Amino acid sequence: MLLDGRKKMTLDSEYPITREQVDQYQQNGFIQLPDVLSQDEVRDLRKILSQAVRDRKKRYLRGQVQVNPRYEQVFVQMVNLWEDYEDIRPYVFSRRLAEIARRLTKSRSVRLWHDHALIKPALDGKETQWHQDFPYWPMKEPGALSIWLALDSVNEKNGCLCFVPETHKYGTLKPVSLTQKDSVFKQVGLRPRNVKPEVMCMKAGSCTFHDGNTFHYAFGNTSAKPRSIGHHIYAEWHHLQWRFTLCD
Repeated sequence: MLLDGRKKMTLDSEYPITREQVDQYQQNGFIQLPDVLSQDEVRDLRKILSQAVRDRKKRYLRGQVQVNPRYEQVFVQMVNLWEDYEDIRPYVFSRRLAEIARRLTKSRSVRLWHDHALIKPALDGKETQWHQDFPYWPMKEPGALSIWLALDSVNEKNGCLCFVPETHKYGTLKPVSLTQKDSVFKQVGLRPRNVKPEVMCMKAGSCTFHDGNTFHYAFGNTSAKPRSIGHHIYAEWHHLQWRFTLCD
């Protein structure tokens, strides 16, 4: 499944970002943007991801993949798919996505740390508990951004995200277990029932962008289908502690 030249060109095209959207991201620590990917692009990514899942299952059955069953009730993670699947490279190294990240973070340039896919199992996929991303990343300074690309339409029934506005302003906290409830709130003296999260229901092709220190959570998946998303992480070059794959 090779992408034709027209699609590759489209992936480098600019997505319009307003000053108000940049200000919203800076203030709240997240933003949702509609139709960042076309429906053709979504279908292409789903096909690539479906193949990656099949290949992973084969490696697991051959004893080549180690899994944590409890962790994989929350989500299955596959990192740096671009290394094994040529067709995903135009998406991972898309200038469209990198430029959105650069503008929202007000950076001179950004570099890709890595891509990964997160698949929340169907029927009984567990919640991803409240956490920050940045404590798990080997970076010198905060400010890195996550892009969450919806490859399925998402809502409270199949694992959409929630964010608590302005929580990136707490700075970097201690890492927490993704299966342990509310521990990130305890670190800053917040009671979960007193916060007002914003729920990010969105259709396939839309994306959320969030600061690595923004508190976020994903609902469980009780639907009949796995929930699939792509996830890219960008940071300014000087924030990275060692050399990673570049995208600028």
